[in-house]
Amino acid sequence: MKKILLGGLFVIGSLGAANAQGFHVHQDTVRAVLAGYAEVHNDIMNMSSTDSIVVNWKVINHNFPASWLSGTGICDNYQCYPSSTFNGTSTQTTKPIAPMSMASFDMQIDVSSMPAGGPYYATVELKQGTTTVNATFELTKFSTGVATINRTNESVTVYPNPAHSELNVLFDGSVVKNIAVYNLIGKAVKVFRVSGNSAKLDIDNLPSGIHFINLIDAQGKVVATRKFTHL
Repeated sequence: MKKILLGGLFVIGSLGAANAQGFHVHQDTVRAVLAGYAEVHNDIMNMSSTDSIVVNWKVINHNFPASWLSGTGICDNYQCYPSSTFNGTSTQTTKPIAPMSMASFDMQIDVSSMPAGGPYYATVELKQGTTTVNATFELTKFSTGVATINRTNESVTVYPNPAHSELNVLFDGSVVKNIAVYNLIGKAVKVFRVSGNSAKLDIDNLPSGIHFINLIDAQGKVVATRKFTHL
C-alpha cells in the first residue's frame, strides 16, 4: 500500500512555482491549519506535451518537533517515505510523469495526539534536469482548528452543478490558462488548456461524486478553486 498513515482529511493545495523545464508544483509555500489527519498536496505537473519526466526530490530543511515527526511522511507517485528521510541527503525519484499530466506529491501527517503549535515547516527540493524548485509545507495545529489552506478568490461561475457530462466554467480570460480537475482524495484526473473567458469541460468519464477544479494562470499559480458534483 502507498499510504503510510490512516485517516481521511484532505487538504487541497494550489498550483504554482513554475520553472523553465516545464514542470509545475503547488505554490512555493502551501499553508495548512490542521486538527487531525491530513494529506497536504503539492502535486507535480508535467507541462510538456511530448515528453515524460522524472523528478528527484529530498527534504532539505525542517523545524518539526520530534512529537510531530513520528506521524509525518511524504508521498510521491511511487511510494511514501517516513520522516526518517528528512535528513537533507536522502533523495527519492518519482515514477515517470506522462506529458500534460499530474503526479501526486503530498505530505501526510496525523496531529490528532500532538500538542498544538506551529507554524512548523518542511522544505522540499525538487530537480528535473538542470532546474531546481523549492516547495515548502507550512503546518499549524490549533486545539480547536479546522483544516484550511490559503488560496486566492476570483470571480468564477461553474454550472450546472451537479453536472452530468459537461461542466461550464466562466472566468477572467486574461488570467486563466489551464483548469485541473481533482477527485476527493487529491488525485488530478484531468487537465484542460483553456482560452477566452469560458470553458466547456468534458467530464463524462469521471466517476460520480464530488470533485474540485483549480483555475491556473500562465505562471502556474492557482487563482481560484471550486467544487462540483458529478452525477
